[in-house]
Amino acid sequence: MPADTSATDRLPIAAIVPARDIDVDRVVGDFVATLRERGVRVGGLLQDMRNSGELSFVCLIDIETGASHPILQCKVSTAKSCGLDTAALAEASSVLRRVAAGGAELVVFNRFSGMESIGQGFAPEMLEFMSQGVPVLAIVQPRHLDAWREFTGGLASELPAEAAALEAWFAKLQD
Repeated sequence: MPADTSATDRLPIAAIVPARDIDVDRVVGDFVATLRERGVRVGGLLQDMRNSGELSFVCLIDIETGASHPILQCKVSTAKSCGLDTAALAEASSVLRRVAAGGAELVVFNRFSGMESIGQGFAPEMLEFMSQGVPVLAIVQPRHLDAWREFTGGLASELPAEAAALEAWFAKLQD
């Protein structure tokens, strides 16, 4: 169950904590598209799954350009045969540096997961945006929630993967 988000001491940071049966990437993608249609400057990375025959890929999608960065490749026949492409992950981090240089009203991170929980992955970029007061939105699976809470000092909101909750959180930031 997400923590109470009504506290006034929350930072402009939120975790989307998805239920098992929710396509969280679609929910976040739709939310980002809605904001961009309104003229909100949203940057960052969304996550997408792509299949090609015997291979399945996890791709990071640049919100601003639509460029795809395949970071994980798995054999469809055995999900245990996966490999994280750390070079592609590093390349995708250049998207976040570009967003930082160009400014954004919201930065979306595809996930806060195992690498971020130990200070790797996109953790440095997240901290940079947070320290500048730029609103940050990240998808956090329940198994990584304790690490997320430690990472954010317990000052982040926790939201369900629902359009109305995302809209209300972002609207509150605009007040």
